[in-house]
Amino acid sequence: MNITMNSYLKQKPAWMQLLIFGGITFIVVLIVSLLGFAIIAQINHVSLQELGTLKQDDYSQPQYAGIVKGLLVVQFFGFFLLPSLIFSFFADPKPLKFAGFKKPDRANFIFLAIIVILFSYLMVGWMSALNQQLVKILFGKSAQAWIEKGESEVNAMLQNILDMHNAKDLLVSLFLVGVMAAIGEELFFRGILQRIFIQIFKNPWLGILVTAAIFSAVHGQFLGFIPRWILGIILGALYWYSGSLWTSIIAHFLFNAIPIVLVYFKRADITEQKGGHDTPLSVLGIIALVIVIALLNYLRKNSLTTYAKVYEADDHVFTDFPDKPL
Repeated sequence: MNITMNSYLKQKPAWMQLLIFGGITFIVVLIVSLLGFAIIAQINHVSLQELGTLKQDDYSQPQYAGIVKGLLVVQFFGFFLLPSLIFSFFADPKPLKFAGFKKPDRANFIFLAIIVILFSYLMVGWMSALNQQLVKILFGKSAQAWIEKGESEVNAMLQNILDMHNAKDLLVSLFLVGVMAAIGEELFFRGILQRIFIQIFKNPWLGILVTAAIFSAVHGQFLGFIPRWILGIILGALYWYSGSLWTSIIAHFLFNAIPIVLVYFKRADITEQKGGHDTPLSVLGIIALVIVIALLNYLRKNSLTTYAKVYEADDHVFTDFPDKPL
């Protein structure tokens, strides 16, 4: 099929791009899920009927660890990777560059992103505690019980995935929860979705905020919504200011890899909950937040990214946007 420049999806209205991306994702998820479930059933010697009857509680059982890991692979290809690559192919003559796979505008941005994500990790405990207190204030006891039950089930499933006994198990966990999640989620949420939302709102920060909220909501964990939303904002800002998806991918990988390594060396428990009135935790979290904001502001001031630079080739109406980074 011969695709002319005017027929590329990036030339379409942003809302239409969003609908098309959603349609592509739905179709690919359906196809890959059907094929993936068949392969998972075959590898794990279970019937498709048995696989379809598994409940959330079952995913925490050791005998189903292989199935859970297989589902992570299916999710990576079906929900994140393939829909994003297919959309990019039809969006731009240089699909990988369109999706953000290029060098950062400044070489030191990768190093700064690593520093930002390390301090961001220090904020997690404090923000998780705040999130838990907010849930207690806003929701009744029955709703709280439902939320905590869901959180417990997700943690139990993750603990099953991270059941590591040797270096090989550690590498597998780093690949499944670190590499695949970082590449897949950053490509889907930051590379495609954030790009579309920024164009819809014609405002980088509004697009980043909305995308981060969706990123957090998709994980389906109310007790971790706020810290995950903040993480999404930070990753979105790292991508926007650096001009490279590799920046947010590396940061995302490190954020996921740290707890995996800590769990492997028995330095952390995936089910551990921090208290809401831990003063040292609060002080550390606030200090880390201040440092993260300062570093992001530094990136903003030194960024070469502008709305016009990113979108002028897509929509010439907006080429008169100011060149000052937002």
